[in-house]
Amino acid sequence: MLPPRAAALYLAALADYVPDGRVDNAYFARLSGREPQWFERRTGVRSRSRAAPGENTNTMAIEAVSRLAAKHAAELARVGLVIGATYTPWDTIGTLAHTVQRHFGLQTARAMLLSSACSSFVDALEVATAYLELGRAGSALLVATEHNSLYASDDDPTSGHLWGDGAVAALVTAEPVSAARSLRILETTAAGLACVGTGPEAVRLEPRGAGLVMPHGKDVFHHACLGMEQTARTLLARRGLQAQDVRLFVAHQANRRIIDHVAEHMGLEEDQLATTLEDFGNTGCASAPITLSRNLHRLRPGDFALMVVFGGGYSAGGVLLRME
Repeated sequence: MLPPRAAALYLAALADYVPDGRVDNAYFARLSGREPQWFERRTGVRSRSRAAPGENTNTMAIEAVSRLAAKHAAELARVGLVIGATYTPWDTIGTLAHTVQRHFGLQTARAMLLSSACSSFVDALEVATAYLELGRAGSALLVATEHNSLYASDDDPTSGHLWGDGAVAALVTAEPVSAARSLRILETTAAGLACVGTGPEAVRLEPRGAGLVMPHGKDVFHHACLGMEQTARTLLARRGLQAQDVRLFVAHQANRRIIDHVAEHMGLEEDQLATTLEDFGNTGCASAPITLSRNLHRLRPGDFALMVVFGGGYSAGGVLLRME
C-alpha cells in the first residue's frame, strides 16, 4: 500500500561533508603568474576544498549521510527514495545513490542518479517532492556531491582555479523531525535553459576530452545572473513576498561577483547573504545546500530562506523555505 499524499513537506535535516584539504590562491598564482589577490578579486575565492587521495564522489556521499544518520538514524531507515545528484560521478553504473543505498541498508528504497550540472540538487528536490506529494514515497534522501578536482585541471587558465569538492545530504519528509531545524518547503521551481546563450557549449565535461572546462565564462556569468534573479523573483511573487522578507539568501556558490550582482538588483543587504565559496570554492550542485547547512543557525522560527541555483547546460532552479 502506498503512503498517503503529503499535505506539507519539509527539508527536515541537512548534513554536509567538506574535505579538510585546501588549495589557496598562492598555489594558483605560482601556476599562472598572476598575483594571489587577482583570484579573490575576480571570484571571491580564497581557498578551495580538495578531496584526499582515496576519496571520491561516493565516499564523500557516505560521509555526508553518516553525519545525517548520527542524529536521524530512524528517519533515514524509513526513506523510500534515494536520489544522488552530481555531474562528477565516480561510477556511472554503481552510482552514488546505489552506493548509499547499499552502505546504509535502505532495502526498500528506489535509487537513482540525477544530473543537471549545478542545478542538480534543486532538480532532485523537485523530483522528491513530486514523489511525496503523489504518495509514491513517504520520505526521501537527497545526496549532492562533487569531486571537481578529479576532472578539472589546475593549470586551466580560464576555470581551473574555481573548483572545490564536497557533499551534502538532506532528508525530505512529510512532517518535521527536528523542530529547531525543520524547514518547510513552500515553493520550488526549475527550468531547462539550454536554448539561451551558448547553452550546452558553455561548460563541458567530456570524459574522452579535456575534462571539466568553461570556454564561455562571460556567457555563463551573464545568464547565471539573469537566471538566478528571475528564479528568486518568481518564487517570492508566488507567496506575495519581497526581497526584504528573506532572512537568508543562498545562491549557487560559483562567483562572488554573480552573487553580488543578483543581490544588488534585488535590493538584498549583505547580512541577508550566505556564502561559503571564499573557503571552499565552487562545489557544484552541492554548493548551495552546503551553504544552507552551514548557515542554519542564522534562522529563527518564521524566517524565510531562499535558495537559487544555476547550472551549465543551461538550467536554473530554486526553493523557498520557512523555518518552522
